[in-house]
Amino acid sequence: MLWKRLSYHRKLFIVLIIVSSLPVFLLGTIAYKKSSETLMQQTEQDLQIIAGQLITAIEKQISDFDRFSILPYYMPEAFTIFNQPYIPEENWGSAELNAQKQLIRLMSAYPSINTSIKGMVLYGMNGRISGYRLSGSSSMNKNFDVKNEKWYQEALERRGGFVVSGVHEIKQFEGEAFQAVTVSRMLLDEQMRPLAVIAIHISPDFIEKIITSSQLRDTVVTVVDADHQLVYASDEQLAVHLLEHSLDAGANGVWVADSKLNERNVKYSGVVRQNKYLSWTIYMGKNQADILQGTSTIRQYTVVIAIVLMFASAIVSWLLAKSLSRPILRLIRSMRNVENGKFEVLEAPSRYDEIGQLHLSYVRMVKRLNELIQSIAEKERQKRRAELYALRVRIQPHFLYNTLNSIRMLAILQQSPQIAKLIHSLNRLLQSYLKLNDELMPLSKEIDLLQDYEKLMDLRYTNTFDVEWDIPEQLQDAGIPAMLLQPVLENAIFHASRGLRRTLLITVKARLLDDDRTLSIEIMDNGVGITEEQITDLLQGQRKDDSAHIGINNVNDRIRLWFGREYGLTVKRMEPGTAVIITIPYKPVREEI
Repeated sequence: MLWKRLSYHRKLFIVLIIVSSLPVFLLGTIAYKKSSETLMQQTEQDLQIIAGQLITAIEKQISDFDRFSILPYYMPEAFTIFNQPYIPEENWGSAELNAQKQLIRLMSAYPSINTSIKGMVLYGMNGRISGYRLSGSSSMNKNFDVKNEKWYQEALERRGGFVVSGVHEIKQFEGEAFQAVTVSRMLLDEQMRPLAVIAIHISPDFIEKIITSSQLRDTVVTVVDADHQLVYASDEQLAVHLLEHSLDAGANGVWVADSKLNERNVKYSGVVRQNKYLSWTIYMGKNQADILQGTSTIRQYTVVIAIVLMFASAIVSWLLAKSLSRPILRLIRSMRNVENGKFEVLEAPSRYDEIGQLHLSYVRMVKRLNELIQSIAEKERQKRRAELYALRVRIQPHFLYNTLNSIRMLAILQQSPQIAKLIHSLNRLLQSYLKLNDELMPLSKEIDLLQDYEKLMDLRYTNTFDVEWDIPEQLQDAGIPAMLLQPVLENAIFHASRGLRRTLLITVKARLLDDDRTLSIEIMDNGVGITEEQITDLLQGQRKDDSAHIGINNVNDRIRLWFGREYGLTVKRMEPGTAVIITIPYKPVREEI
């Protein structure tokens, strides 16, 4: 409704702005999305490569620890302490003390080989435990049972195989526990008998050193072990989110997660890779804002161009609407004068575009409309003259009606009641003809007229037909056009009795259909019958030489003109005879008194 009330000028202004700005916004949006998708795909590919390199570096570092775990095999004198039955320290001799010195020298050398090694413990199968810690006390915590540790159980199961654990607390030493990744292996003697389990505790900061050396400052990295425990995280909050909503352990795909950076919400996108050697999973990602930083330029240019086009469109629309609205306003003023009956003709248009053509067509229309009004006025005068002539013509049936009335009265005076009744019936029929175009009449009145017509036809065709009437009392007030049934009864009398050697029986029946809103009137006979071809000709009125058949077609046309095409007349073959069924809407009317 608001759009309809706007002026043409404002509509044109709005449309031009939308038409000019919408393509720019669409193209800018499409370009932004396409460039964003390209950058995201390129970043994912780059992150996949970097993640692969990081996995390779971590795997190489772990491989070094794998080699470190077999160094005790190169110092067999250190094994003597594990080959012998367990001897308490207070009972050690020179051999045991010498072996212990060699073992301590070996373990203390490990941190110098790799600074990420924070401690080392040898668990002998004979119950002997020896350990070394880089910082803090190297004394063993005798209350700690290493057999409950998962990595220790795996080392026993693999019998010499290399085992890597996730990050866990090291409680084997006296003093404060610390976090570390444990690599372990079972040591075997020459007869492949288990001697001890070596455990090297490594600080998780070796992963940070690898990331720092790779210069991945703008990249977030999260490393998770096989048990889905956190090994390393450059963003703790993001790592917690990834652990709660992570991909399946065996999946290598992409991920999107939210975090906070300097109290700001940040959205990260990245990839996930899994290392088969360690069964560790690496999540690597970048800030989407940093990835899409280049695409913001496209968005800014789009906004600037759209604003410029909007101002240009506003100016163009103003000038264009001004040139178009002036002649339209002149046409509107002229139309209002025409509405008031002032047929003022505008001057010829000075332009030849669409507006000029509209102006020219309007001028011609006004001239033609003026001529038509003059013509209609003349036709109205002719119509009044024709109505006066029709009124004079209509006096003739009235004169005939009054004359027959006089003859009827004379027949009564001369004591001829039969002739008086027949003339009375004819008078009623003539009166119905005079009311042929009036309003609906009750069905009871129409049946009375049919009965009068029956008496007249019985005078002409004596003892040729009988008529039975089946009109329920509740349908007596049904409305029906005047003289609608007479042509149907006439058709039955004329045609159904031709060549018939017995008395023709005609039944007139009225009833309501199932919906109680449709009146059905059936006029049936047991006469000579009718063919399908004759039924088609009868309804189409093709037999111009037969006035009765033309009357049947006119009845059908009258019904449809009165009530619509869903109602009408139907002709059916009977065994024997013919049935004509008329359907009209049931509308009760009151008979005028």
